[in-house]
Amino acid sequence: MKYVLYNCNLFDGKKDSGLVNVNIYIDNGIIVDINNGELKEGYKIINLSNKYVMPGLVNLHAHLFGSGKPSKVLGGGSSQQKLIKFAGTKLGSKVLLHLVKNHVKKELYSGVTTLRSSGDFYYSDVKVRNLINKKKCVGPRLIVPGPAITVSGGHGDGTFAITGNTKEELENLVKLNKEHNVDYIKICVTGGVMDAKKKGEPGELKMNLEQTKAICDLAHEYGYKVASHTESNEGIKVALNAGVDTIEHGSLMDENDVKLFKEKGAVDVLTISPSLPLATFDPSVTKLNEMCIYNSNYLKDGMISGAKKCLENGVTVGLGTDASCPFVTPYDMWREVYYFAKYGGVSNTFALHTATLVNSSILGLDKEIGTIEIGKKADIIVCDNDFTIDIKELRNLTMVIKNGVIYKRIKIKKNKYIESKLDTLL
Repeated sequence: MKYVLYNCNLFDGKKDSGLVNVNIYIDNGIIVDINNGELKEGYKIINLSNKYVMPGLVNLHAHLFGSGKPSKVLGGGSSQQKLIKFAGTKLGSKVLLHLVKNHVKKELYSGVTTLRSSGDFYYSDVKVRNLINKKKCVGPRLIVPGPAITVSGGHGDGTFAITGNTKEELENLVKLNKEHNVDYIKICVTGGVMDAKKKGEPGELKMNLEQTKAICDLAHEYGYKVASHTESNEGIKVALNAGVDTIEHGSLMDENDVKLFKEKGAVDVLTISPSLPLATFDPSVTKLNEMCIYNSNYLKDGMISGAKKCLENGVTVGLGTDASCPFVTPYDMWREVYYFAKYGGVSNTFALHTATLVNSSILGLDKEIGTIEIGKKADIIVCDNDFTIDIKELRNLTMVIKNGVIYKRIKIKKNKYIESKLDTLL
């Protein structure tokens, strides 16, 4: 289909880009021209009536199995184990697949045209990626790792991760994920907020240097990048020295950490979305214990401080939501962009630039997506009002375009309670 997005205010995704009134010509899913002259013949006219357009959002970190609804099950215990066991059954597999398909549809309709999942049960992310690629399912461009790789007692052990301890066992898990045709490898070098045993230690080191290096070496040999769940300064040092490419979540950092980031060419992926509400809301609301609340606040402050230090020293910072955590829905990537501007101390346009071009470059896809330019894929979102002035405008989109395919009737069933609670943080 050949069409032109006529009369739109363009933010092209580049750093500190200004708005320009243009017409965007799309042919077979590719942007073929951008101008503000007379309309060309042969293109169906889609009159945007001075609406605002930008590249589709790129979410670098999301789990696909949950809705963001708070639940005691997420905190562990027998109920969690029963649910995980059920997910492995024939019926449970169908239910899980339905949940993941519903999740990715909401991600797309909320403006996320590319999504990197971050560890899911039973290769459900791989299955849905394949369905999307075959046009049997609606969703963003999916980059998937399958289940994360962890060690005994590590983050995700017994839940969304597969577990090994020896060099041979961990290498075999990398091979197993490769056999399932994953796109990258996700590991868990440290623990997290929900499995922490002490206050002030949300990122207890779980995977040592030798274990981490064994995974990274083989993954890199296969051509995979490695992302690590890492929530402590000690974990950052181990992960980077072992060869991890992206640090997920992050922590407080010192000058040596920043130097190591630069030396290794690694990236810090910031996820404010789960820690902010969990640090702010009462345990009766989050359904988590007081230690989780304390550690969420500790992690939030550390992540933001670390990300600022990275930005000040020229280390790339990306953005992800950590969707499926309590109070992190599949349709709120705009909130992560908003939080980055508010707490990261960057401009709105820099935050939008990060959620588009920077995030796509982290994935190695910046030649194809991330900006609205001639020759790139038509991944575009349309909004009535100026999101460069107020990022909150992105919560109400009028159109989403992925690979040139237009989605107009983008109705998302949202959890009103979660939305109302999260709005108190804006």
